[in-house]
Amino acid sequence: MADVVLERKAEQTAPTSGFVVQEGLPDDWDRQVTPTPATLSARWIGLAAPRLPGGLRTFALYEQGTLSVAFTGGIQDQPTGHPRFDPHMIFTGASAGDDIAPAGPHPWKDADPAALFPCCLIMFPNYETAPAGRDARDPEAARRFITALDIWAEDNGIRTVAYLYLRSDHPEFAAALAETGHTLIPMVDRCDMRVTWTGFEGYLRTLSRNKRTAVRRELREIGRRGITVTERPFGDDEPELIALRCKLVAKYGGTPDPGREATSLRYLRDHFGAGDLIVVEARKAGRMLAFSLFIRDGDSLTVLMNGTDYDDPDASFIYFATMFYRPAEIAPALGVRAIGYGIGTIAAKQSRGCATDTLYAAVRAKQRWETS
Repeated sequence: MADVVLERKAEQTAPTSGFVVQEGLPDDWDRQVTPTPATLSARWIGLAAPRLPGGLRTFALYEQGTLSVAFTGGIQDQPTGHPRFDPHMIFTGASAGDDIAPAGPHPWKDADPAALFPCCLIMFPNYETAPAGRDARDPEAARRFITALDIWAEDNGIRTVAYLYLRSDHPEFAAALAETGHTLIPMVDRCDMRVTWTGFEGYLRTLSRNKRTAVRRELREIGRRGITVTERPFGDDEPELIALRCKLVAKYGGTPDPGREATSLRYLRDHFGAGDLIVVEARKAGRMLAFSLFIRDGDSLTVLMNGTDYDDPDASFIYFATMFYRPAEIAPALGVRAIGYGIGTIAAKQSRGCATDTLYAAVRAKQRWETS
C-alpha cells in the first residue's frame, strides 16, 4: 500500500511514491498531466476552483516521482443546497427536479446528514471529471488510488467520499469503483459537437432533413435583415459584451452588474490570454446584437458564455447562429475537431449536431453511516 502524505502548498516537496493530498495544484501539473479533456488543465481548473468546498485540493498517487493518478476536490463540512455541486442534494434525490441524477438510485435518501459529513468531494470544477496522470487508464493504478483515498479519509475523520461528473470514456476507473463497492449513478448528460466535415454543407448533412431546412431558412432570414455573423479575437475593451451580458442576466431574473461582468471578462483575458478567446458575433449596421465566447485549447473549442440584445426583435433568432452555425462553419479551417457545449438544454444541442455523453456520480454503497 502506498504511503499517505498530507502537505500544504507552501511546504510542497517532490514526492517519490505514495498518496499525497495538498492544497491547490502541484506547480508542475500541466507538465505531468496530459489534459484530456482540456478542462483538466491548470488554467481551466483555476477558472472555477472556488466551486470546490474548503478550497481546491489535489489528491494524487505518485509512483517513482511521477504523478500516476490524480484528481482535484475539496472537503465539504455540511450540505450546501447547491443542486449541481452538493453530494447531499444529488445522492438524496433532491436535485432530481433540476435533472441531476433524476433516475437515481439515491443511496443517501434516508440518511442523517450529520452522519455523512465531512465529505471528501472528488470533482474537477468544470463539469467534467476524469483521472489525470501517467496511469490514468491503468486499472491497477485506479484501484490503488481509490484505496489510498479511502484510507486517507478514514484517518482524517471524513465519513464519505463522493465522485461527481465522472466521464464515461474512462471505463477502467469506473470498473475499479464498482469493484471496490461503489455505486455508479447516471448524473447528467453533456454535449459535444464532433467536427467531421470540411465545409458548412458537410455540417448540414449531419442534421435531420427538417433541421437542415430550418437552418437554411434561419440563415436566409438573417441575411435578409442585414445581419452579419462573423468571428474575431477577444479585444482589450469589450463594452458591448458587458452590455449584452447584463441583458441576459436581467432576462433570467438576476440583477445586472456591469462592474462584475467587466471583471469577469478581464479575468478571462488575463487567465487564458486573448489569443485563445474567440468572439462569434452578430451585428446589424455595426451594432452588436448577440455573441458567443469560445475558448480554444489546441484542436478543441469550448463555449463559455453568451449574450443577446433581447430588446431588439432582430436578435430574436440569432442565438443559434452565433452558438452553433458559425462555429461549425469555421471549425475545420481552425483545425478544431470538437466543440464542447457542456450540460443543459440537451434537445436543442442534439438537434444541431451534438452528441451526448452521460456523466456519472459514484459513492460507496456501504458507507460508515450505514454500519456504525
